Amino acid sequence: MKLLLLSDLHFKSRGISSIPERNSEFGLEFLKRVIRRIKDEKIDVIVISGDLIDDNKNIYAEEDYIEIKKVVQNLNDKKILICPGNHDLRSDKFKNFFGEYKFAIFEDFLFYVFYDDYFEGDICKRNYEEIENFKKIIIENPEKKIIVIQHNLVYPKIESDYPFNILESEKIHNFYKENNVFLSISGHYHKGLDLVSKDNIYYFTIPSICEEPFKYFIFEIGSEIKINDRKLKNSAEIIDYHCHTEFGYCAEDVNMEKVIKRCKIFGVKKVYFTEHAGQLYLSPDDYWNYKFFNYPEILRKQRENKKDRIKEYIEKFKSLNSDMAGLGLEVEVDKNGNLTLIEEDRNFFEILVGSVHYLPDEWCSSKKEMEKYFLWSVEKLVENKIDILAHPFRFFFRKNIETPKTLYKEVVKILKEGNVKAEINFHHYYPEIDFFKMCVEENIEICFGSDSHNLLEVGEFSEYIEFLKELNL
Repeated sequence: MKLLLLSDLHFKSRGISSIPERNSEFGLEFLKRVIRRIKDEKIDVIVISGDLIDDNKNIYAEEDYIEIKKVVQNLNDKKILICPGNHDLRSDKFKNFFGEYKFAIFEDFLFYVFYDDYFEGDICKRNYEEIENFKKIIIENPEKKIIVIQHNLVYPKIESDYPFNILESEKIHNFYKENNVFLSISGHYHKGLDLVSKDNIYYFTIPSICEEPFKYFIFEIGSEIKINDRKLKNSAEIIDYHCHTEFGYCAEDVNMEKVIKRCKIFGVKKVYFTEHAGQLYLSPDDYWNYKFFNYPEILRKQRENKKDRIKEYIEKFKSLNSDMAGLGLEVEVDKNGNLTLIEEDRNFFEILVGSVHYLPDEWCSSKKEMEKYFLWSVEKLVENKIDILAHPFRFFFRKNIETPKTLYKEVVKILKEGNVKAEINFHHYYPEIDFFKMCVEENIEICFGSDSHNLLEVGEFSEYIEFLKELNL
């Protein structure tokens, strides 16, 4: 059985937390990012151990719960357990939103969520009704191993003026021992605590996901408990060479200010905005009909008619006044092998990221023709002195064609001769590991490009770092 454990979102959609360390405005996004990461893993049970919101007196608290519930409702193939914390709405109101996530059975395990009471000064106490209900359920489900979830700690004791532990915690521990509790999970103590054992009961305290480094955990429970601790903040210093903006026709919710904010949070040292040049010069209709390819003169005509948005793009970047951002373009080639860029505009940009997104149908009449013109496009991009080749073979993925491995050596040769970087890019596809191994062997520099079109992709490099490990880098 595999569990996902996280705690203390402290989500607050409007306003800021009274405690600066809490990134409360991102609480919902942190949850979405974790779920996005584990989408391909076989997670059986998800546990969220309290403090979903930061301020239960906030007039938007119930709206924030609704947004959180929308996210967890999409996980209908998982068992989900959610308990209230001292920052949440009181138990009766909390139950209206998350009552169906209070109890679950999975294989040989019974999960029970305690709704504890809170009093002035955040003092936590277990009430009689909860204890009796718990007894009733375990009687109805004999011989199950029991996992309990609550917000405050039962064990170990935290020496502090602030009440991290539940009242009568020793009495509750003895109650767990008498009732076959196997594992007790808590949150509340934002630093978190390692797995400990007392009287054959395991206790684990989940750190707060709203504070750096934004940790969550995967527990695998079999003959023993295997713990995999993960964090949303990148463990290595990252430069993102490929990020989109609000100027892109294919953008979702990205904008320059929001991207920079997230890069700071998730440990990205620098981000380069590299919007599609063709989209900055042309109207959506003209771009998506690839008029830049067959009618290259359209770029100049758009400039003459003052219909392009290059200047607006540049001025927006300048207004940010940020030393952790750079400005570039994602460029393609036209039928003559020239870039989708008016030459005098080139000096405004620090980097050019070259891409092969399109080849006309007549160039794809056969596999051999397609491969020939694909290589021609890469050669022309490099001849025009791009800095990076983006998502090198994603063209074939988009065509639903298996990547021709015979092209790897040719592309490696072109990049090496042109001193052009190869981009690792996970946006909607998985990079070709064998191609990048060849790049490493030929000392071609490898870089990261998130190719972010939405905010959940910004700063998200966990797969990239694992990919580097596969390359022994």
